[in-house]
Amino acid sequence: MVQLFNFCVYHDYVKQLEETGKTLPEYVKHLGLDGIEHLIYGKETPEPAFKDSSVGVHLAYWPYWVGFWKNNKSRLKREFKSAKARNDCYFGALNKDEWLSVIQQHLIAAAAVKPEYMVWHVSEADVQETYTFDFQYSDLEVLEAAADVFNSVSMAVPSHITVLFENLWWPGLRLTEPENVKFFFERIQRKNVGIMLDTGHLMNTNPDLKDEEEAADYVCRTVENLGELAGLIKGIHLSCSLSGAYQKSLVHEYDRRTTFADMYKHIVQIDQHQPFRTKAARRILDFIQPKYITHEMIYSSLTELEEKLKIQLSNC
Repeated sequence: MVQLFNFCVYHDYVKQLEETGKTLPEYVKHLGLDGIEHLIYGKETPEPAFKDSSVGVHLAYWPYWVGFWKNNKSRLKREFKSAKARNDCYFGALNKDEWLSVIQQHLIAAAAVKPEYMVWHVSEADVQETYTFDFQYSDLEVLEAAADVFNSVSMAVPSHITVLFENLWWPGLRLTEPENVKFFFERIQRKNVGIMLDTGHLMNTNPDLKDEEEAADYVCRTVENLGELAGLIKGIHLSCSLSGAYQKSLVHEYDRRTTFADMYKHIVQIDQHQPFRTKAARRILDFIQPKYITHEMIYSSLTELEEKLKIQLSNC
């Protein structure tokens, strides 16, 4: 298994790396890992590109995009306070054809770091829906639209790079319904694709989970229920998210005065990205046997990253 951690040139991670006196390959070795899953945004290859360490690339993603794709004007009006806000969200794209061009440029920029795989989110939930859980689009509607978008731009990805579609807990690729997974992959018109199973995201689909043992049971049972489709799982984003108490505490109402900071705090209380603290992590890895493991933590400093990695790696 190839073991990675999530990293990017944004925030001040590069400055903190420089302060360690190590190059990124040296730092990766210091952590006892094999490389990074490089989070890349925008239409330009980031600098530094970290080509020698970027085993995987996590692509940019839009939490809500189906309304834009379908030109659902009432939804767009709800989602964006102004035309400028909408244009900024889609990197200047004014319509779906221009957005497809943006995505293609992004894929080309991501491919330039020469990764073995790319990660593509498959989900849809706007800010209001993340509070109310009253979703306009069904799983199948999101999956169909996501397949259409991907098929329209997939030629920008070199054939030797594997594209791994990631599950979330919002409408889309949740992995909890095998027939939906089959529905999606039957529509993908490209070979060399698979699933990046995010353990925390999957745990978020079951707010009744109380501890890591129950979580491991749930993850393994869900994968087993996929049958032959489980063979599509090539990688795991490994983290723990036991957010059931918080989810059950929600009143499912949306306050239009909600700020970005409010929303971020809300999301990370659902999607916690904490390290596994028991051998439940090992059970999941032994059961799935993925090629790639990305220890995907939320961290504000490399010191915090190392502390969390130490905990999780000791249980793998």
